[in-house]
Amino acid sequence: QELGSVVAMASSREREPALVNCLMLVRWPQRREMVQAAVASFVAQDHPNRTLTVVNDGAPCALSAAFFGCGVGGRVLQMPSPATLGEKRNAGVAAVPEAAYSASFDDDDVSLPERLSANLRAMRSRRPPAAFLSASRKYIAIGAIDNIVGFELGRCYGAGMVAADVTDALRWPSQDCFEDHSLYEAVVSHAELGSRVAEADELLYVHRRHASNVTAPHRKDMWQGVLPLQLAGPSATAAPERVRAMLQRHAGVAFLVDSEAGGESTGAT
Repeated sequence: QELGSVVAMASSREREPALVNCLMLVRWPQRREMVQAAVASFVAQDHPNRTLTVVNDGAPCALSAAFFGCGVGGRVLQMPSPATLGEKRNAGVAAVPEAAYSASFDDDDVSLPERLSANLRAMRSRRPPAAFLSASRKYIAIGAIDNIVGFELGRCYGAGMVAADVTDALRWPSQDCFEDHSLYEAVVSHAELGSRVAEADELLYVHRRHASNVTAPHRKDMWQGVLPLQLAGPSATAAPERVRAMLQRHAGVAFLVDSEAGGESTGAT
């Protein structure tokens, strides 16, 4: 029976289009407004086979009927508080073992609709296919999420998307800061995975800077490392309007809501 389960999981991972498990780590109800915008950008993704795993170590919450009404699937995992970011990422991956990839969908980010599909193409176009895709290049918003003031170039900091090859072999360390970079270091030193690391060159999501992520050790101030938007070209200068239009379609919709029971909520995958 155990062998049958392993074979079935491997078969599920080989299906096309690939199932991507999008991980969102929250401590509900903190950053409630940011969470709704982040979930709205998950709903808007053009990759058809995706699921959202919200890992929460705060007050009980659940994905709403409005979320499942969009034809997407997901769940909420309730963890004891406090849980580290690394622990929450590992729990989110374990919840969907049939996923071929896991992607970071942080609660203070908003992703453009093509993010998942573009990341998958970037990973699969390499030979051998990439197993760890860094997504440290991003638009930067200060204050409102559509107040995009520039962009930031990084190198192998954030784990934008990782293949099941990585999460089968390795775990995020139990850290509350730089857990992605620690995973990256483990991947590059791994005998089989070390050559399968790539950087996402495209600007595909907006990261909102706020009080919690502008303190040491992250950075010194709101504007650190921000480059003028115009340097990224015409498509970049159009990004603020694209973000506004995407979020306007779901204005006022609560995708994650308070729940008496908490626990897991599921829908179509």
